[in-house]
Amino acid sequence: MATATEDNLRFVPSAVDGLPSVTEAVVFGDRLELLSEDQWVVIRFLDIARWYRLGWVYRLLARYGWGVRGWPSIADRDWFHPPSGRFFRFFTKPPITIYMPDEPRGTTYGKTMFRRVQNVIGLGGFGTFDLG
Repeated sequence: MATATEDNLRFVPSAVDGLPSVTEAVVFGDRLELLSEDQWVVIRFLDIARWYRLGWVYRLLARYGWGVRGWPSIADRDWFHPPSGRFFRFFTKPPITIYMPDEPRGTTYGKTMFRRVQNVIGLGGFGTFDLG
């Protein structure tokens, strides 16, 4: 079951690599929260972001509250699978890979959990890199 508001998306992933026993995920524009072994793990996107142009300038400005610029990437993504095989591999150490929940056949791409996660991440000024 997933719920979405303008600024977050809550769902049960089909699988997670990198953290034990994850039962819930919440994506916000500035962070990812995972319920792992009955404890919330919070990953701030600014802490894992990779800027590709003038990264050091944008990282410094973002740290001082001047907003996020330069569309830093926070994860790799792979969409060329059935819904439960689509994933985001976040740039944490070690990497955390979140697989999307299964969806009804015929769900249009714009309404898939995969696309909706990208939309919420984009609200925070972050992006993901396509592996496919």
